[in-house]
Amino acid sequence: MDPLTYFKMTAAVLLLNGIAVFADEPADGLVIGIAPFLPVKTLVQNYAPLRDYLETKLSERVAIVSAPDYKTYYKCIQKHDYQIIITNASSAYIAYSDYAYTLLLQPLNLTHPVVIIGKDQKLTKLTELHDKTIAMSDATAVVSMQGLQMLRDFGLQPGRDVTIKNMQNHSAAVNYVITGEVDAAIVSDRVLMQMPASIKDKVKIVYTWEQGAVPGIVYLGSPDMQGDKLKLIKKFILEFVRDTPEGKKMMLDTGYGDLIPINPADLHALAPYGILLKESLSGK
Repeated sequence: MDPLTYFKMTAAVLLLNGIAVFADEPADGLVIGIAPFLPVKTLVQNYAPLRDYLETKLSERVAIVSAPDYKTYYKCIQKHDYQIIITNASSAYIAYSDYAYTLLLQPLNLTHPVVIIGKDQKLTKLTELHDKTIAMSDATAVVSMQGLQMLRDFGLQPGRDVTIKNMQNHSAAVNYVITGEVDAAIVSDRVLMQMPASIKDKVKIVYTWEQGAVPGIVYLGSPDMQGDKLKLIKKFILEFVRDTPEGKKMMLDTGYGDLIPINPADLHALAPYGILLKESLSGK
């Protein structure tokens, strides 16, 4: 079964339980598209409290949706399929610079690439990964781009000194460590926090690349949205994360701490990742 067919079947099951995850046709109300950095079921569960709050405050239906893979998600951004996007740094840069999306919010706590191994495994220095296999998320994800640079900084040339296995998302990369199919994985520390305990408790972080700190996610609004509506949505999101028990818990569980405004200067540092993403999508 191809990945898209499987994804749509999974989506159909979740839709029966009142959770929108994928839409071939535009949905009524507000559609929030989240980058597929985790399995869709985990994403919609993590963001369900925000969806419920916005539905109450806006008095309209709010759907949490995603895509089966990053490339499909980027195409949806280009087509303005989502009114609000919660996306990774590279696609946030492109959405703003190339497609006129409006910058809204970013996390207070930045994301770092981390090297993880099985809970009972040992790794005293990264050079011990020589001739090993390392799992990462999709090759277009910022943390995957950073992971390659981190390995080079330690004298490990991807494809020569280490084998890279790109997976559909961070969770899949971690699962490959747990099953022993790879020796280590490089994932986002904040995304690791958002995984179920049954997954994250079976691995441990052995190295954090501090210089790779970037916003793990960025909230942006579609250029099709009116400015007043975007301001209202931004206001309600900030109320949710700062003034409600559910919102504070979500910020704690995701590791983001809080949400704060983002401006073009904040996004400038992400330009190199946006350029790499465009080159990857164009096949260069």
